[in-house]
Amino acid sequence: MPKIVVQLNPDVTPAGSDLSIVNAARRSFNTRSDWDFKLSHWMDGPSKEVLESQGYEEYDESTSGTVFYKLKPKDKRLLEFLARGMTADDFDYFVSQVPAPDTEEHTKELTEMLWQWRNTPTHDTPFNHTFISFEVKAPIFVRAQLVKHEYLIMSEFSRRYITDGIEFYVPDVWRGKSANKKQGSEGTWQPDYGHLDKTMYAVLDLYDQMIYDGCAPEQARMVLPQSTMTEWTWSGTLGAFAKMCTLRLHPEAQYEARIVAKEVYKHLQEYYPVAAKALVEGPDV
Repeated sequence: MPKIVVQLNPDVTPAGSDLSIVNAARRSFNTRSDWDFKLSHWMDGPSKEVLESQGYEEYDESTSGTVFYKLKPKDKRLLEFLARGMTADDFDYFVSQVPAPDTEEHTKELTEMLWQWRNTPTHDTPFNHTFISFEVKAPIFVRAQLVKHEYLIMSEFSRRYITDGIEFYVPDVWRGKSANKKQGSEGTWQPDYGHLDKTMYAVLDLYDQMIYDGCAPEQARMVLPQSTMTEWTWSGTLGAFAKMCTLRLHPEAQYEARIVAKEVYKHLQEYYPVAAKALVEGPDV
């Protein structure tokens, strides 16, 4: 059965970085910052494991070693302020004021809960001086949900032109209807009839026959179900994708949409490790 796939667009190199976001924010004051560099030499430098444990990211390969980098502490705090709308000290104070058992584990859980429900950041302009592009393969009903997000550009292949290679998404587990919500699902649902999956393929036979008999593809596609797999190129800024991830990583978002959001978020963390985590703080992915 076909699976949902999210990968970087091989034709487009992600643009921008944590540092470029910092400098976009510092433009207001006509100042610039720079990376906190460290060079790992193959003979006498710190090991890769040590550098990564200190928060450094691999940056470039050279004959003298591997260059690692991370943001300066003041720049990391700046990104967190832009994403949260409050300083780190203000946020820590806010958390401390909530009545709760004085345990580190409870504070961690409380912090994650607060960020799941926080308002959209009000200082998010600098996060949009970036660009990243994905190629996504998912069923039509998932694309129909994700197309709603602002400032993300989709270019989808069209069944007006393509009539072959049709695949249907079939979940590993059918879920039951949520008992107390108009939307959503919970538990499992066991159909008591055997033609559920076969119906989609009977529709595919009908579609193929319509095409063979000369029906226009733009009309023949009307008989295909929402489980039909589609593919699209999806491009936008870190700020736009982070808003999508914040909504679609929520536990009550549809499971299939969460699959897409999780994969997108993994790539955001790879290219914008500090900024992505600050914007989408909370979900455990």
